[in-house]
Amino acid sequence: MTIQDLVPKSLPRLDSYEKVTGMLKFFGDVYMNGMLLGYVVRSPFPHCTISEINTKEALKVSGVKAVITSKDIPGVNRYGPYDDAPVLAEKKANYFGEAIALIAAENLESAKKAEEELGLKCVPLPVVENIEQSLETRVLVHEKGNIGVHFHVTKGDVSSYEKNSDYVFEKTYRTQFQKHMYMEPESGYAYIDESGRINVFSNGQNPHADRKVIAKALAIPEDRVRVVSYPTGGSFGGKEESPFPVFLALLSFYSRRPVKITYSREESGTAGVHRHAAKIELKTGVMKDGTFTFNVSRVYLDTGAYMIWGPNVLGTAMETSNGPYRFYAVDAEGFLVYTNNGVSSAFRGFGAPQGSFAIESMIDEISRELGHDPIDLRLKNLLKDGDSAPFGTKARGLDGVRNALLMSKNSEILRSRKINDRLVKEGIGVALGMKGIAYGSDEPPVNVALEVDPAGYVKVYFSNVDYGQGIITGNAQLVSIKLGIPINRIKVYNADTDLSPDSGSSNASRSTVTSGMALVKACDKIVDDVSNRLSEYLNVQPHQIIYNNGEFKTPLGSYSIFETVKLVNNGKSFRIEFTYNPPEVEKKIEGMKEAPRFFYTYDVMITKIAVDVLTGRIRVKEMENFVDAGKIINPTIAESQVEGAAIQGLGFALFEELKYNKGIPINVNYTTYIVPSSKDIPEIKTYFADSYENLGPYGAKGVGEIGLVPVAPAVANALRDALGISIYELPITPERVLKTLYNMSNTF
Repeated sequence: MTIQDLVPKSLPRLDSYEKVTGMLKFFGDVYMNGMLLGYVVRSPFPHCTISEINTKEALKVSGVKAVITSKDIPGVNRYGPYDDAPVLAEKKANYFGEAIALIAAENLESAKKAEEELGLKCVPLPVVENIEQSLETRVLVHEKGNIGVHFHVTKGDVSSYEKNSDYVFEKTYRTQFQKHMYMEPESGYAYIDESGRINVFSNGQNPHADRKVIAKALAIPEDRVRVVSYPTGGSFGGKEESPFPVFLALLSFYSRRPVKITYSREESGTAGVHRHAAKIELKTGVMKDGTFTFNVSRVYLDTGAYMIWGPNVLGTAMETSNGPYRFYAVDAEGFLVYTNNGVSSAFRGFGAPQGSFAIESMIDEISRELGHDPIDLRLKNLLKDGDSAPFGTKARGLDGVRNALLMSKNSEILRSRKINDRLVKEGIGVALGMKGIAYGSDEPPVNVALEVDPAGYVKVYFSNVDYGQGIITGNAQLVSIKLGIPINRIKVYNADTDLSPDSGSSNASRSTVTSGMALVKACDKIVDDVSNRLSEYLNVQPHQIIYNNGEFKTPLGSYSIFETVKLVNNGKSFRIEFTYNPPEVEKKIEGMKEAPRFFYTYDVMITKIAVDVLTGRIRVKEMENFVDAGKIINPTIAESQVEGAAIQGLGFALFEELKYNKGIPINVNYTTYIVPSSKDIPEIKTYFADSYENLGPYGAKGVGEIGLVPVAPAVANALRDALGISIYELPITPERVLKTLYNMSNTF
């Protein structure tokens, strides 16, 4: 083996064989002796008081082993990063399908009979249906008011720049609720082992956070709870900070039996979270030569009944509504608004798709109005390292996105010929996506562990859940490169609180720059520790020992890392735990936990569409991504992440929309909620810009979300190019295209 065998390259995913052969057991595939069915009793109204519920009769039903309401929770009846959402509704339910009670039974028939015997009675309340109604009505979702969070960030004197700008553009943009629609719905099981500990196998994104919530709910020490979250069959943010693992723990705790819950697709669609709907008002100033002067943004997010991750999403949407551009004055204001529309929370992109749709659509209109090339206009106004960014931080790491923009000027799509016949018009759109990765303003310590087994393996432990993004393989490659050993000598133990230290959540495209970097540094630590022991064992000076390519070279000979550990540790494995503190921004904004960020990933997207002017149907024909994600560790995995995200972005742009009718969701399965199919997917090409992040492992950054961010504005901008019309609301359905064309024709 040479070092060339270890450099970044497209190795197969370590868990791919088990997945494609069906050998891997997801939690819904697991059955245990004596396992009960878990069942959730939900609110029949989107807003109501709970006037009556009686568990005594329900418990008498044959086959029923536990019935639980909020009164039965021995500890804290709250979950979420802001502890604002109840595990089980107490006096009032605030959305349709909110959990009110839990039942553990031998079968579904018994569970439904127990639900009838509960005698649940609810008194409907007026429903708050949208952002405008929430801000105007006297009906309160919560006693404290209908605004969960309000942020306001300013830089410079907007009024002065507005007076002196040659042009001022003012538009309002709207985006919709989007469902995650992961292949595997919420599923898991729990049991109590012989020691009395509760073991919860739940397909979430942060097993250590879930363990904390479970322990608080049951009023027991955390070490009496084990949570395992691998494997998880897709998430995109939808399985993070959920009451689901607490349901499992409560039912097993009270029934003293193994309990399993698997949501139906309709239940997942109704009770699961979704992307925040947004209203974004922009006012942007520009000079005749294309120089941006100021930007005013007002961002309103519909967070539904509870905040969950809403404040963090709001901060990201506010930041990205200014983009990575040099504005001399900024006035950004954000409102997180309560309604009775389910619960909005984390979703791939985390506010960036909403903010980017607004600013990138605005920039395209500016470029067309002023006659500037859309790529050159972005290059002209792109921040440079050291500039003051829109939220007051010092800009850094902009060389990569500049390279991506320059690469995009050679786009095959831009050089292609557009077809413009009488009924079908083609258009080309450009957009720049920006996504902050990791947290940046509230970054927790990242804990990992490494173990060298004399049998010839390095064991890697971290808790960021691999739910399909390939982080198990990516982090194993980082350890392989750093230690100079083949990847088939690395075993990864992922997302088990008994084994893996707390590495934080698997979200925000953070796993590579946080746990990945922690593991690289842990490799240095374990090599130093083993080298020092070898120095003592051989009675040679530490500087006489050199580690290279999996071997310790000494004056007395060379020893593999595995032979060395066997020598110096009495034949036993050598394990270390390591804590890494990721970098944070130097200027934080009070109340914002994730914006501004320290790291950013970018994607310059160019797309070609064809529009049928009779039907209004848009077909995306080609997409090109020019991505700045730092040094790429595994090109195939990185490319698949960008392109998979882009496909999800197509749904966001063109047809996905979770619809509510007076607070009741009306399209919650694959029959009524339409996602992109193979027929909708265009030719996609992805190119990675020359980029290196000094504070990322081997120059890498995160890549899991960025491909989704620029899709909607790129499509909207291509539509403007094709038909000369602007649509300011997603999704861009045929109906909206035809309506806009009709309105435009009537103005002449």
